[in-house]
Amino acid sequence: MVRFLFRKLGLFLLVFLGITFLSFCLTYLSPSDPAEIQLNKTGVAPTQELLEQTREEMGLNRPLLVRYGEWLAGLLRGEMGTSLRNGQPVAEELLEALPPTAILTAASMAVVLLLSVPVGILCARFQNGPLDLGVRFLTYFFASLPSFFLALAILYLFSLRLGWFSVIASGGVSGYVMPVAVLSLTLSAWYIRQVRSVVLTELSKDYIEGARARGVSEARILFSHVLKNSLLPILTLAGISLASMLGGTTIVENIFSIRGLGHLAMEAITARDYPVIQGYVVWMALAFLVVNFLVDLSYGLIDPRIRRGAENR
Repeated sequence: MVRFLFRKLGLFLLVFLGITFLSFCLTYLSPSDPAEIQLNKTGVAPTQELLEQTREEMGLNRPLLVRYGEWLAGLLRGEMGTSLRNGQPVAEELLEALPPTAILTAASMAVVLLLSVPVGILCARFQNGPLDLGVRFLTYFFASLPSFFLALAILYLFSLRLGWFSVIASGGVSGYVMPVAVLSLTLSAWYIRQVRSVVLTELSKDYIEGARARGVSEARILFSHVLKNSLLPILTLAGISLASMLGGTTIVENIFSIRGLGHLAMEAITARDYPVIQGYVVWMALAFLVVNFLVDLSYGLIDPRIRRGAENR
């Protein structure tokens, strides 16, 4: 198990360095000049001499590997540079934008799992019945709708027509109801079908027939045996969604005016704010790597066979 952890940690570091270096290279190769952006923001005419002086002050004239090494050393100290848009430290901007995204992610994932898992199990249990056919129709319908269309439809209905919620999201609970509904409907449409498929596979196995022959109740078979053996693929899906949403749900955040990480990333891309873009890439890489690492560790807790296999490697 210790070797398994060290191997995962080593892979974690290699992937993180690869992602950050690749993104740093892409910003380095960008045609936009950060020095020119900085001067245009101050209203100074960017003469060639002034551009060269600004590049020297910003360290843009140094080789790529030197700049990446300096940036990486600053990252280890918790420094990600300064935003070209407003002069604020990138780390502070990310921390300010994180809470709205975290709240939106946690609420949406809770609703998705509480809705999708039992509904998916029941659809598999009553395969091709009225419940299964009705839910499958709804999941195909919501899965086919683009998230921006669903968000605008919900915004129009509940804000403009019914007046239940404000068009611009507030900081309270009511400001998250509509965006959580959009994300939950979109994700649940996918999750229910996946859970149904996994449970159907489990129900076709021989141990289910054996349990029924021994007189085990259907409820116990479904929610004790089948659900337990279906946790690994469900956990994998949840991990992927969680990591992706922690990076910000750009479309939903912009439509509902939630100033989260997705909103911040869009502003940085529009303004060619490379330090913020690089900081956002670091956060996304960390979110995916940490969540995947925790999911891998949880596999061993759920399935002892995986833990024993890791210990024998």
